[in-house]
Amino acid sequence: MDQGIQREMKMPRFVADASVIVKWVLRGEPYQEKALRLKEDHISGLAELCAPSFLVQEVANALWRAIKLGRISEVDAREALLALNDMRIDLHDVGWAETSEGLGIAHELDLTVYDVSYLLLTDEMEAPLITVDQKLIGKAEGRFRILHLKDY
Repeated sequence: MDQGIQREMKMPRFVADASVIVKWVLRGEPYQEKALRLKEDHISGLAELCAPSFLVQEVANALWRAIKLGRISEVDAREALLALNDMRIDLHDVGWAETSEGLGIAHELDLTVYDVSYLLLTDEMEAPLITVDQKLIGKAEGRFRILHLKDY
């Protein structure tokens, strides 16, 4: 088969950040319908999602804040984390070398090292970051592949 045809048939891949994944759990979030569509596309094999492995802690931290605000119970948050494990998001470890590179870019773009780790994964995976973080989009656009969830 022609390689160009093979590339066209390849399912789209996205690096998803915590701002998107949290919308799968917390009701009433902006752009939630887009997030749930991405989730369904991932489940049905129409899209592939990956993220740095610390996504797990970032989502858990967002749920912890939601518990404190009374938006979700602790039991429901814990069950949501277990359900997210079944989503099979392709998690990638971030090592010292990548973090060293990320630190320089974080300083240059005035972003957190966490945000830059997502961005570096976009290069590695040749996939855009999908996020709702407008500050991140504003600072990374033009240098990294990035997509606002509303445009999914």
